[in-house]
Amino acid sequence: MSLFDNPDQLRQLQSLLYPTRRRGGVECSSSSEDEEESLVVKRQTPGSIGPQAPGDAAKARGKGKVNLVATPLDEPVKAQPQTLEEWQEAQEREDADILETRKCPEYTMTYRQAVGTEDVFLQMGQRTASSASCEDLILEIALPGEQMSVDKMGLTLHEQELDLGTSLYRLKLPLPHPVDVDRCQAKYDKELGKLRLTLRLRRELDFVNF
Repeated sequence: MSLFDNPDQLRQLQSLLYPTRRRGGVECSSSSEDEEESLVVKRQTPGSIGPQAPGDAAKARGKGKVNLVATPLDEPVKAQPQTLEEWQEAQEREDADILETRKCPEYTMTYRQAVGTEDVFLQMGQRTASSASCEDLILEIALPGEQMSVDKMGLTLHEQELDLGTSLYRLKLPLPHPVDVDRCQAKYDKELGKLRLTLRLRRELDFVNF
């Protein structure tokens, strides 16, 4: 006996695939255009495995499709000044940045790694040609026409920021990686008008890459 021989079984199959609602005693089909979802169970996807929150469907209809790949970036919260002196210092720095008239010098960043014989010929280490295997960040700042002596230049180096000030130039630069302030070096070539900074990197996974 075939399924199509019995009309009752076909109606049961239809009601299973396309259930109906009763509104005021009248059966209404769920395939109307104004309804976004069918009354049957949602189409099964890998995301359907596991418990589902009761309000997920309503949120999805209200907000549209959610991009599960892109994640919002959390901006770091700036520390607020706790005392009047800290607030005055922050205001002075902001005013100095606004009223700054000195030029921003050109600079270049390159990575450098210490390669030994075991790395070049024997390849016994874990070093690669990527920047993850580099210990130092070389920052070269061009200061053409600068007449100020080295001892009068203002250079402030923090873990993730560099601040350089001369009579003609001002550079306030956020660093791409944290650095070890105690193991950094600076050298100024007066003939070329170039300041060379060797910054020792201190990253989270350095113990794995070296």
